[in-house]
Amino acid sequence: MKTMKIFTVVTLFLVFTGFQPGDRKQKRLQKEKEIYELIESGHFRFLANSAKSSLGNFDNLGTNYHLVFDSLKLTAYLPYYGRAYSVPYGGDGGVKFELTAEKIEKVWNEKKKMYTFRTVVADSQDSYLIYLTTGLSGYADLRITFRNRQMISYYGVIEKIKSEN
Repeated sequence: MKTMKIFTVVTLFLVFTGFQPGDRKQKRLQKEKEIYELIESGHFRFLANSAKSSLGNFDNLGTNYHLVFDSLKLTAYLPYYGRAYSVPYGGDGGVKFELTAEKIEKVWNEKKKMYTFRTVVADSQDSYLIYLTTGLSGYADLRITFRNRQMISYYGVIEKIKSEN
């Protein structure tokens, strides 16, 4: 009798709270579709949540650190932790650039269900080999290899480019 009451209370709770098992799956599929459309358009923003370098792991970077893919134009505003071999005097540090790539390679791995982006951009200060791996869940891994510094990795999410009005 007691188990029947508990079962009834739990059932009523689930009915009244609107629990439906398909909702989670629908939300996940909707998010995957949005991420797919962002990636295919080539206009998205990688938002860094943490970084890893030879100095160790750095979590909770903040909300402003990002790398924007806008067609062939790349804009980076990321922190840098690691050894720099040659940097200009008086620089403000970090990974900050607004450059245009000649080509961005985009590869879909069907087995892993992952996209891989690879490009090289350079300015008078340094060159950057950018390697971004992301799945349809929206989570991504960004690795940047430099000519004059040690490599660094960032972990974060893919999102829509926000207008800065």
